[in-house]
Amino acid sequence: MPGPVAPTLPAASSSTAAAFSLAPNPTARGDPLASRPLCRIAASAPLVPLAATSRHVHGCRSAPAPPAVASPQHQARNPRLRFAAAAAAEGMAAEASTADEASAAQAKPFAVLFVCLGNICRSPAAEAVFRNLVSKRGFDSKFNIDSAGTIGYHEGNKADSRMRSASKKRGIEVTSISRPIKPSDFRDFDLILAMDRQNYEDILDAFERWRHNEPLPESAPNKVKLMCSYCKRHTESEVPDPYYGGPQGFEKVLDLLEDACESLLDSIVADNANISA
Repeated sequence: MPGPVAPTLPAASSSTAAAFSLAPNPTARGDPLASRPLCRIAASAPLVPLAATSRHVHGCRSAPAPPAVASPQHQARNPRLRFAAAAAAEGMAAEASTADEASAAQAKPFAVLFVCLGNICRSPAAEAVFRNLVSKRGFDSKFNIDSAGTIGYHEGNKADSRMRSASKKRGIEVTSISRPIKPSDFRDFDLILAMDRQNYEDILDAFERWRHNEPLPESAPNKVKLMCSYCKRHTESEVPDPYYGGPQGFEKVLDLLEDACESLLDSIVADNANISA
């Protein structure tokens, strides 16, 4: 007589059976996943992301891991990473430096230097005339204005009394003290105005002498211009030296300087938007 019949369980579907037969058994030595390559899992079985498991399935290719950000300790051990980090830092520093330089250039006053022979007649008058025009237009803080001579014979002296008197009649005060031109002028000034051609040549000769002894910008000679090149109402090419003449000579100098300085100021403002901003 047969023994008691064991209760029968409902037959599992073929897909479920397949899933169970393929599922790894961590306690069994004959794990089918460890014994042969197998990547296909039954559709009904839940899929677990490979990155979320610590078990490696032999024969299955997992998705590449996202690139990790190297820690400072890793960068210190890896010369390539250290070089890349240094290059990136240097690039950011260069950009910041360029921005700072551009900002400083905009904030820096535009510097103009007027030059004649002794700096007691024409160039101090040019400085005073230009300064007066700049002040009337409210640009005092936007300009650095000075004058000098190609020789230092009158260094420390006030301007010629005749020039100061003629200028005062026009409401212009000449207050500068004579000094000779110096090497730093080629670095500090944006524009250098010579009263005549001899002054022009002497300024360039001084630059040639000095540039061999100290660093001066190669473009400095381009800063040197003739004063009368800015005249619009007069045809003279030079501002004549009035020192050995009479009162009319000083009046003529002032006429030329007022003409040239008006045009000079308009030109500088037109070329430098930050002045009128």
